Amino acid sequence: MSRFAPAAGSKLTLASTLPLIDGSTMPRFGIGAWEMTGPSTVTALRSAVESIGYKHIDTAQYYRNESYVGQYARESGRREELFITTKTFSKGASAAKTIERSLEAAGLEYWDLVLIHAPDGGKKARLEAWEGLSELVPHKVKRLGVSNYGEHHIKELLDSKPRVLPVCNQIECHPFFAQRSLRSYCESQGIVCQAYCPLARQEYDSDPTLQSVAQSAGKTVAQVMLRWSIQSGLVPLPKSSNEGRQRENAEALAGGWELTKEQMETLDGLDRGKSGAVEVQTMSQEAP
Repeated sequence: MSRFAPAAGSKLTLASTLPLIDGSTMPRFGIGAWEMTGPSTVTALRSAVESIGYKHIDTAQYYRNESYVGQYARESGRREELFITTKTFSKGASAAKTIERSLEAAGLEYWDLVLIHAPDGGKKARLEAWEGLSELVPHKVKRLGVSNYGEHHIKELLDSKPRVLPVCNQIECHPFFAQRSLRSYCESQGIVCQAYCPLARQEYDSDPTLQSVAQSAGKTVAQVMLRWSIQSGLVPLPKSSNEGRQRENAEALAGGWELTKEQMETLDGLDRGKSGAVEVQTMSQEAP
């Protein structure tokens, strides 16, 4: 069982957190802002946060909606209760400057978490980016992490004896692409794994085994996949601008139910390795 998984029988809410290596905490569940566009981003976040209770928002420079995420945080008066992540694709020394520009565009004083979006660009660029971003901690950035990093990238970073340790690695992860080896390594280093594409973009919704588990649990396929993430010690970040889907997803965490040991084992058996991946960015984990 993962050290980051909630204890059996835990009564979880969208405010429930897990501990990070730096002594702080992170909400166990979040909403991804990928494909939220323009002013509709504010509307989508309003329903997620105010109607349902989400605390954790995941955006990125690449998503081109940081300004709208910031607008919602400011106008709602809820900035202090939100955990907001962004990511930078910029390499080397420019990474920190782009994050400062992101703060200005969002109208925020700090990001709760900043991730290097992918390890592409080589060792020198990766380590320079990390060093520069570390200078923003703890004032403009509260924590640092990585995304799409393979085990060798994380070892490289840790071997550099960084002043700021990575608290998480955001990776594609779901029952059909479980990434057990990478997750195990991250956990051994105290690094939490966040899961993007936790629903595998609905590509496996018709899988008969998945359907059977959902039926036996009396839940939707999405709820079963997300609950698998939670009980596996992951922090899932499903994306949706639809309030009904946002609520359905949230009930995987806060609905007061669990998957049985047998159901978890059945879902574990769905892993297809690399062939189960649905996002091309995952290939960055193998970058030199």
